[in-house]
Amino acid sequence: MSAAWFALGGALIGVLGTVLTELVRDRRDDQKVWREELRSVCADFVSELSHLQDLSHELHRSPKKSEAQHAAQEAHSRLRGLQERLRLTSKSVATQEAARWLLHCGYYQWKSTQGGNGDFWQAHNDIRAWSAKFYVAAREELGLENSPVYQDPPEGLPIPGDKRPLKNKN
Repeated sequence: MSAAWFALGGALIGVLGTVLTELVRDRRDDQKVWREELRSVCADFVSELSHLQDLSHELHRSPKKSEAQHAAQEAHSRLRGLQERLRLTSKSVATQEAARWLLHCGYYQWKSTQGGNGDFWQAHNDIRAWSAKFYVAAREELGLENSPVYQDPPEGLPIPGDKRPLKNKN
């Protein structure tokens, strides 16, 4: 009779072990999928912000360019959608806050080219500052804490072969 109890106990331990192993594996897979989604939405967000900034610089030079105005409107709409997607994906308030500020600053940089409120270069500088915060927060959330994030110097990188001091803010 005791052999039967040991056999039953062994079977239960085996089943519980298998179930727990599957639960751990599923949790690990869910984390992997979540990290990939977060990485993807962060990259898409930064890419769209960069696109809106490029259009804003173009409009800063030529504010009446209608195709650039339309493209900036579309880029801003996509950026808003990505910021909402990031709010749904990110577990970090710091990542979400930095993304919201980037959207805000990007919007006012663009709108300043159309005669709206805001200062173009101040928005540019604020995007630079919030981008650093965004990268730090997102990298920490992705498990890359304490890994440095490269930033260009405030005056920009030198033009290769140019011996004159850098004057351009780009």
